Amino acid sequence: MNKELDKKELNKHFKQRLQRVHSIVGITVSLFMYIAIFFGIFAIFLPYIEAWEKPSRHFKMPNIENINYSKMIDPVLADPDYPKINGVNITLPGYAQDPAIVMYADFTKNRVFNPNTAQEMEDEGEQTQLGWFLNSMHYGGSLRTFGYWLFGLMAVAVMFLIIGGVIQSFLIKYKDTGKNAQGKFSKWHRKIFLWLFASLIIVTLTGALMNIGYTLSAPLTYIASKGQTHEQWRLTRPILYPKLERVKKKNDSVPMLSINKLIKKAQEINPNLKFLELYITNWKDSTAEIKLVGYNPKMPFLNGISNNPYVTLNGFDGSLIEQQRVLDKHWSGIFYDAIYFLHFLFGVDIFTRLLIAIIMLLCLFALSFGVLLYLEKKAKKFPKNIPIYQGLGKISLTVMIGVLPATAILFTLQWLLPFDLQDRFLWQKGAFAILWTATLTWSFYRLNSYQAAREFLFLAGILFLISPFIHFYASGFSPIKLFEEQMYVILSIDCGLFIFALILLL
Repeated sequence: MNKELDKKELNKHFKQRLQRVHSIVGITVSLFMYIAIFFGIFAIFLPYIEAWEKPSRHFKMPNIENINYSKMIDPVLADPDYPKINGVNITLPGYAQDPAIVMYADFTKNRVFNPNTAQEMEDEGEQTQLGWFLNSMHYGGSLRTFGYWLFGLMAVAVMFLIIGGVIQSFLIKYKDTGKNAQGKFSKWHRKIFLWLFASLIIVTLTGALMNIGYTLSAPLTYIASKGQTHEQWRLTRPILYPKLERVKKKNDSVPMLSINKLIKKAQEINPNLKFLELYITNWKDSTAEIKLVGYNPKMPFLNGISNNPYVTLNGFDGSLIEQQRVLDKHWSGIFYDAIYFLHFLFGVDIFTRLLIAIIMLLCLFALSFGVLLYLEKKAKKFPKNIPIYQGLGKISLTVMIGVLPATAILFTLQWLLPFDLQDRFLWQKGAFAILWTATLTWSFYRLNSYQAAREFLFLAGILFLISPFIHFYASGFSPIKLFEEQMYVILSIDCGLFIFALILLL
């Protein structure tokens, strides 16, 4: 009988310790995870945001088969001062939702063309970095190496919490009948994470690998290279991203087939590929090569990240030099793409992105319920007639709700500030930091956190609401004009901002 009681007591203590560890680790990393998921939702729509933020991308996505490539590319290649010795890289319309043709060679700035008119556009370069900044906030890139480690370790801790939480749910018989705030927070925190367990594990695992996996691979790289290098990219890049081998020029001058004809020949060789990039070497020479890199949408998960199937043709006669199909890649490249596909979402349509965004939004709610559960338990220790002033609660309010107006100001200023303003993006980041810090100050000033949260939501709603209207005015494109000229990618961001603003306001 005593042994049975001891066993029950040990089991009870084990469950209590499991709950305490889960609670302590959870509240330690939850706010960082909230930031990662919050900005990760914006990162899901990164290609669309990057098109919306640039005046040079305000034209419709063309049909790549009807473009006269030679009209734009040939004059640049014919320029004797254009540095072509290491080849020329050209991205075609449709690459990451970019409607432009972009040419790049060593030691030059990007040459951007509107394929609908063949007109060269002025690329904004670093004058606009909204999409990049939102994405960097997702993985800690704004804080450089410290940020990579911080968010990487946070991802590892979250995986521990997810697995521990699932085990906890099976070992402890939770009752979902509680009608008070604590019971509701506990119920939905567990249920949502149990429903979305698999998807969150994939996201956090790949995030941890990207942030700290590469850094920790230095010792193994050093051993594998026999002391030659500790930089793993020096070993893996030639396998994952092999370069075209340099072919010695014959220094003869021969006519080239048009880019359109070469693309058509490549499509005949591999009709499954959607071509996105061109690499041109030795142009106007009989040894000229054009490598047409694409994506096979019929085989998602297996290509699009490092596994980029291609067709290499001779620029003079269009003869096939080499081709690589999806399954011809080294197994490591296929494995790499299979792991990271769901994190990068390369090549997926808007409906898939919306589905993933909804899943991540639900994870955000589940995380919020976990934080609220912790704060509610702390508040229970005091009588109801005593107002509680929790520092952690105020910080949580700032991180979880205060981040909304701070992010909204980025979108508001994107088209409000002149694009030729010196240090333009520094002003945007400064406004973001000041407003987010101001919400922290206001959170501590307001004793009633519920009232402060409503004020933050209202401010964020107003800022998000005016952002598309500022864009319509500053860009010169009304929503009707955007629709008529088939700029659906750009219009979708305006509609998304407007709907999101209404949700925050209502």
